[in-house]
Amino acid sequence: MANLQIIALTRFAYPGLGGFQTEHASVAERQAHLWAEDRLEARFRTLEHVSLRTLAAQTDPDFKTLIVTGDALPEPWRGRLLDLAAGLPGAEVVFHPPMNQRHAMEEIVNARIDPQGPPVMQFRHDDDDGVGRDFVALARAVFADVRPLWRRHGRLAIDFNRGWMLRLTADGPLVEEAARTHLGVAQALILRPTIRRTAVHFPHHRLGLLMPSVTVPEPMWLRGVDGTNDSRMDGALDRLRPADAETRDGLAERFGLDWEAIGRSFGGTTG
Repeated sequence: MANLQIIALTRFAYPGLGGFQTEHASVAERQAHLWAEDRLEARFRTLEHVSLRTLAAQTDPDFKTLIVTGDALPEPWRGRLLDLAAGLPGAEVVFHPPMNQRHAMEEIVNARIDPQGPPVMQFRHDDDDGVGRDFVALARAVFADVRPLWRRHGRLAIDFNRGWMLRLTADGPLVEEAARTHLGVAQALILRPTIRRTAVHFPHHRLGLLMPSVTVPEPMWLRGVDGTNDSRMDGALDRLRPADAETRDGLAERFGLDWEAIGRSFGGTTG
């Protein structure tokens, strides 16, 4: 399936500056915020049980996952991150010096793209995001359907606009089924391989103004909500409700989630 170069770009507590809604005056301040023990523990939980879990469950495994973090990330977090990535085929942990985060992603992604190769499909995949098990396969199929449109413009967005807001808790998952256009999760950008800008260069909420966009009304995303998200999601926490058994079963099937493993990560069980 070499008709696309596909990259999932995951920033994990990368202490770069610029391009975030929550900013800090220095790299040291940003590291102190991102690498606080309680925050990292929570983020490792979603990275392991949602973000990387849904990528490992893909029916089409022909893609690379780049997990970008700071080059000074201390132990034990550094070792834990490498251990998690070892369990995901095609994954690479990139320990990158702090710099403007868009410039950093440009360096990292383009070093792993063949500019003479096929089109590049990229999707940003934060450490609390999840995608349906057929996301890569279906995005590839949609691109095949609309390839002439991409050929005309050299860039194209494929936006899956249905999914669930999700918060993991010790008492079980809290969820809200939702529809959001250009949310930024389960959103694939197809770019000419000579375009150096990456998925994080294009503001996800403005993609419809920057390139042709194909909307697919398929339930495809999980968006983590815990009150610490960089993106403002006013009222999202208040709308979450405990998931019933049918919803938990459906999410396990759709996204490959393991509720028992998630429960154990809190020191108990989540059925």
